[in-house]
Amino acid sequence: MARNQKGALEQRQREEWQLGIDWARWLLAGNQPQPLTIYGLVLEPGEVPYVHTQTHYSRLYRGSGRYTHSGGFFIGHPALVMGALAANAAVNMNRKAVAKRNTELMWRDLQEVPTVATNYRILTQLPGRGWLSFYYNSVQEFYPDPANWMINFGFMEAEPLRIAGLTAPTLSVLTAWCVLGDRWVGEPGIQPLLQAAAASGSHLDPGAVQGQIVAEQPRELGPGDPR
Repeated sequence: MARNQKGALEQRQREEWQLGIDWARWLLAGNQPQPLTIYGLVLEPGEVPYVHTQTHYSRLYRGSGRYTHSGGFFIGHPALVMGALAANAAVNMNRKAVAKRNTELMWRDLQEVPTVATNYRILTQLPGRGWLSFYYNSVQEFYPDPANWMINFGFMEAEPLRIAGLTAPTLSVLTAWCVLGDRWVGEPGIQPLLQAAAASGSHLDPGAVQGQIVAEQPRELGPGDPR
């Protein structure tokens, strides 16, 4: 990475970390996040969007391990037939090895997607699938890790979700507030942000922290998953 690119990235990281601190300070003061205005996406009654951004999306699951077995009937000179059989066996062995690795539990489907965080759910828009909805009331495990720019969610009846990127500090604070309710201030993962917010002394002026739209504009949105 060129020096100027590295410097720009570090500056953006500092800005996004500070924004996470600002959100923590704002919510610690007992304020509500300011709503965004979003067009085209039909939300539920009472649902309020707070953040509109890009994140890196991935899911944790095992692959099927299926593969296509290559066969064939070879006629010709014995040496050519033996060579064809050996090549075919090598192809099948490689496919089998790839399929076996595919059964390992790992983060898959990594891609950068438009993301909206509301008071009810996280929504991500995947090419060819439209909006996927991840409701807070279905979250069974919650691991915000803004220091490493990611958040992991576990669900009762769905594969775990990871959202990552520079907006992780803001989303960590916001989703902790939404998922955990009054217990959000005890979440270990966001303590660095909370401690920095508490150390800053004064609270933000009303309206200083509003719903966020980052520079990258999301693409057109589609239908979401059922609750």
